[in-house]
Amino acid sequence: MRFLVDGMLGNMTRWLRLLGHDVAYENLSDDNELLLRTRLESRILLTADVELFRLAKRRGLQAVLVKGNSAVENLSKLSKKLTLPLVFDQMKSRCPACGSPLSQVAKSSIEGRVPKRSYQKYDKFWTCLESSCSKVYWRGSHWSKIEQTLNKAKE
Repeated sequence: MRFLVDGMLGNMTRWLRLLGHDVAYENLSDDNELLLRTRLESRILLTADVELFRLAKRRGLQAVLVKGNSAVENLSKLSKKLTLPLVFDQMKSRCPACGSPLSQVAKSSIEGRVPKRSYQKYDKFWTCLESSCSKVYWRGSHWSKIEQTLNKAKE
């Protein structure tokens, strides 16, 4: 799915990218620009702004009002509303920072780009394919929190 997320839901942007979705994030555009981009790029608008949501619906755009109190609640509601699987697939996952695809890389290729302790402890690493980003990811100690959040959202 392709989403456009407004400035009030930046956290959802990272979660949806992690799950492999094409997510554009806009925190500086006005409502009319968001609606135009939603239409032109055939995206689903995600917003916490009731007025923007209503305006999108009146214009025949796909939009979801996301007003939960936590990532778990927001992911759960979104999953149910759009029958969105809350499953991490490392082959589809995107860079949480910029949204570009990720690629698994040889451990030796990222030496010096990650903390020494992480380099020693983990064997699998992924990098963002966008040259201006090139962030490196691995399933570190934070991974259990990611899995917990997804599992709670599935309940």
